[in-house]
Amino acid sequence: MIHKFYLTSLFLGGLMLWQDIVIAVVSLLFGFILIPQLKDVWSGKTILNGFTAALTTIGLFILALTFFTLNLLISVVAETFSGIIWLLLFILSVKNKKIAK
Repeated sequence: MIHKFYLTSLFLGGLMLWQDIVIAVVSLLFGFILIPQLKDVWSGKTILNGFTAALTTIGLFILALTFFTLNLLISVVAETFSGIIWLLLFILSVKNKKIAK
């Protein structure tokens, strides 16, 4: 017998899976961990590999869409946040690479 454990959502007015919270917390941490890297790329101090940044961005947005279909709405927000951070890293790295030439 499989049991599903739910937590009562105080702000969404429904039930949510505890896994939604765990996925969201980890995703948000991964996004916030990249902020120092974003600061360096923003100031032109470094360039990320465009291939890595582009594929990571696409993958994170695919995960966000997948979580949306599973109704894991907090995870959708967290993955979108991380995807935007990676998108900014990609865009700024491409810009910095053109300036460096």
